[in-house]
Amino acid sequence: MWANIIGQDRVKEILGNIFKSEKISHSYIFYGNEGTGKDAAAIEFAKLLNCDKPVNGSEACDKCKNCMEINTFKSPLFKFVIALPTAKSESDEDLNPLEKLDKEDFMNYLAEMEYKTLDKYHKISIPKANDIRISSIRQIKKEIYLTGKTGKKKVFVISKCDMMNPNSANSLLKILEEPPKDSILILTTSRLNSLLPTIIGRCQKIKFDNIEKSLIRNYIDRRNESLSKEEMDFFAELSEGSIIKCNEILDNNFLDLREKVTDILASIITNQNLKLGSEIDFITAKKDKERMKQFLILMGIWFRDISAYSSGNTELIINKDKKERIKKFAVNFNSDNYKIINKIEEAIKDVDSNIFPELILYHLSFHIKSLIEKRN
Repeated sequence: MWANIIGQDRVKEILGNIFKSEKISHSYIFYGNEGTGKDAAAIEFAKLLNCDKPVNGSEACDKCKNCMEINTFKSPLFKFVIALPTAKSESDEDLNPLEKLDKEDFMNYLAEMEYKTLDKYHKISIPKANDIRISSIRQIKKEIYLTGKTGKKKVFVISKCDMMNPNSANSLLKILEEPPKDSILILTTSRLNSLLPTIIGRCQKIKFDNIEKSLIRNYIDRRNESLSKEEMDFFAELSEGSIIKCNEILDNNFLDLREKVTDILASIITNQNLKLGSEIDFITAKKDKERMKQFLILMGIWFRDISAYSSGNTELIINKDKKERIKKFAVNFNSDNYKIINKIEEAIKDVDSNIFPELILYHLSFHIKSLIEKRN
């Protein structure tokens, strides 16, 4: 049912009207920022197209055999295609791409697909899965032209289709040039401009908007009722309209990481160099790039909040539960927030450039210290 999709009322209406009109295109591109429900909507649309007893005119019942089989990725009418690790050989066209994977990669694939069936917003992550391989597109080509059930549609979803390599993209284009009658392709992407213009031109495009903050907050409330209202608001703000980003925040102790931001700043402005070194060691211990970037993003938000308070725009403060600490800092210190934020953004870029993380944070700490002075 469309209730499984968070927000996206406009998209739900478009897909519902397509179903009721029976004017179904042979191919669609669902595009928009990551975590806005593109995969989830594609799966829901596949269920609707094959539902035995649609409800409310344009919703899947979620109860019939077709709905349940598609929901668990066990339907002959549904195929969910993702990037896969490099296989032993791409030359044997007779083999299913999954049969080419080694045991570990195959087990990782099965685990991730199981997570996806349980949570349609799950972000699939398989080590070394950098491409949607041509063997996967060849497998679609084998299946898409086969005669299916009368009155039903075979639906092939290519998730994160921007991960197709050039050979895969050209192979897909050949299918789009000769579309089958009883099958449809749904491509999902957060990088529309990375696709071949010829592929974009042959698909009907449907844009997904960022999810409203109030809906993200409701989602957070359902996942973790122990958070305070201010903490929920903070997480909803950081999520930027993405359920995937929201889940990453909830699963990665962002509140503890935010405390490290204030601990490091306290060490910087009080010249406690030994404590600063200890805090930096804690942040960089796991050599985790994403953790480093999350820490730096939280630090940037902290200084944006200080700037908002100093300019009288307190309604723009994101760390609302820390407003008193922000006020205390702004009252007691002069800081060039614009330059500090620029230095933090440079540090985020440095993380992706494989510069030693300890060096990045020590260098950043030196610059921050030079841009803060205590008020008389």
